[in-house]
Amino acid sequence: MFTADGGSIPLTDHQNLENKLGRIAERIKSQGKKRRFLAETLKKAKNQIEISADEEKSGIVESELVHPVQETPLENLVIAGVDGGVLSKPLHGLDLILLRSVGTVFYYNEEELKEADYHPSERPIPQLINIHEPMDSRELDIRVGLERQLVELDCANEIANNREIDALMLDGSIVPQYVNHASSDKSRELYKKLINSFTNLYQTCTEKEILLLGAVKDSRSARLANIFQKKIFPKLIENSDLSSDELSSLNKNMDVLTNSRDTAFLDYLLEAGERTFVFNYAEAPANLLENLGDWSNRIRAFYMKPVPYDRPVRVEFISNQKDVVKKTNRIASLVTSLSARHEACALPSVLIEADARAALAKEEISILRDKIADQLEPSTLLDLRRERRPF
Repeated sequence: MFTADGGSIPLTDHQNLENKLGRIAERIKSQGKKRRFLAETLKKAKNQIEISADEEKSGIVESELVHPVQETPLENLVIAGVDGGVLSKPLHGLDLILLRSVGTVFYYNEEELKEADYHPSERPIPQLINIHEPMDSRELDIRVGLERQLVELDCANEIANNREIDALMLDGSIVPQYVNHASSDKSRELYKKLINSFTNLYQTCTEKEILLLGAVKDSRSARLANIFQKKIFPKLIENSDLSSDELSSLNKNMDVLTNSRDTAFLDYLLEAGERTFVFNYAEAPANLLENLGDWSNRIRAFYMKPVPYDRPVRVEFISNQKDVVKKTNRIASLVTSLSARHEACALPSVLIEADARAALAKEEISILRDKIADQLEPSTLLDLRRERRPF
């Protein structure tokens, strides 16, 4: 069965399926044209727009839409990146989770990578977690995500506490996910541990003046698209010298932002070597990030396009109001320098290496399942029915 906007159709109904796929493709093209038009209109009139950098009311920290980014010399720098790998296998009566987190530490001097080190090792032994309490698939997904974030944060905290580094990059967000989703007692307990791990990392990096940032490679956020729709385009319509035809077209195309993720729109707005203005992570930090205490008001984000043939990447970091612009420029320059080695990959090389080291092969968790089964009676069935169809 194939499902898309407008209902579902069986895959055997080839004619209707082809029509459905054609309509999907047309919608993608139509939305792309609208986003391109909005982006080109903004580029044309960007010098006429000065957005209100009112952090308390709008959450916007800078007054210009787009900023150029310069590479920074990789001179006498130690950069760490942390990523994790996870596999899960639901079984009859229990669930297995296999986890591994790796920190990569790159030592740069004279614009070259001089040495690479790993924490706790180049290929650490994965950690196995067995869950016997009953939970539905949604709760299991949350549990897997929490466990993964925890092992990554443990690794990051160990590096921050025990190594002399200039910057620490996380693969993903620098705030805990799954807010208000954990329903079981164990998941709520893990979420509290995750909050403590994050705040400890914030504190350590602040005290040791380590540049902490998260690179979200496939962001699903629509926060910035919402800011453009509600704050920036209305200001453009009010203050620009656009013709009546251009203003009419602008109003006609703005609806696309209602259903746009940030990166889908920004891919048209940003050129390689540019970034957006900085904005607060949440419009109402006290609500969304309440468990982070005073740190909730210091979490910022921006998008940047380090290379020409990849989508923009979302970057999150910690900063007080006084240093936010200076820190933003420093972070953007560093990410650009570490991402400029490949024109089609916007991720810093230290995170690419951490991802490769942390990755787990699917066979690894199946081998563990087989070893458990070998120690049970032949009549004991571990696999779910969907995994043991008779034909």
